[in-house]
Amino acid sequence: MKPSVWIVNARPFGNDAVDVCGVTGNTIESITPHGERTPKEEDTVIDGAGALLLPSFVEGHTHLDKTTCGMPWYRNAVGPRLIDRIENERRWRKQSGHDAAAASRALALAFLRAGATRIRTHVDIDTDAGLRHLEGVMQTRDALADVLDMQIIAFPQSGVMKRPGTRELLDQALANGADVLGALDPAAIDGDPAAALDITFELATKHGKSIDIHLHEPGDLGAFTFDLLLDRVEAYAYQDASS
Repeated sequence: MKPSVWIVNARPFGNDAVDVCGVTGNTIESITPHGERTPKEEDTVIDGAGALLLPSFVEGHTHLDKTTCGMPWYRNAVGPRLIDRIENERRWRKQSGHDAAAASRALALAFLRAGATRIRTHVDIDTDAGLRHLEGVMQTRDALADVLDMQIIAFPQSGVMKRPGTRELLDQALANGADVLGALDPAAIDGDPAAALDITFELATKHGKSIDIHLHEPGDLGAFTFDLLLDRVEAYAYQDASS
């Protein structure tokens, strides 16, 4: 048999110490009480030193493309509205030449060092950036594919309808490797929730992708949008496919 990896003297979820025996690829041969079995001389042995043994973590919502983690401080001094922050952020990244490949790799590695091996990240798709940020994050996904599972959401944070050409960019993004189609506040951002949601569901259906919608709209407006959303979930048979 090929040499394997053993993790000895670790405590699953804080319980009694165990040895994880004979790990090869994605297969664990057995998990036994600590010291019950002995690894072969050629096996690699990792001493858990009594530490907790947990499944790897999942980072379910991040924005790897626009992180400034580890970069010079940037003061986001803008108005109080969500759209103010969105427009300021889009301008800053355009003017600064923000490198989404380098930024996403740095933050993805930080997540990995903290124990997260699965990441769902939103990536902005707009008519200023085009697919540049998506391409940068896809480089990171490819570079870390052997240690990290990354799901990329094509995210029209600046809206779909108010910036002509965004729909076509989302179409390209889904064709070129984005895993999920995102959406944001179709009433508050785009001003026409029915049309914006129609575009979202039509594109997702065309490419066989799931949907991830950020809905911040409050009160009656949010309830109205949510009803429109549920109508389309049913009409497009997305009961088990959207998120």
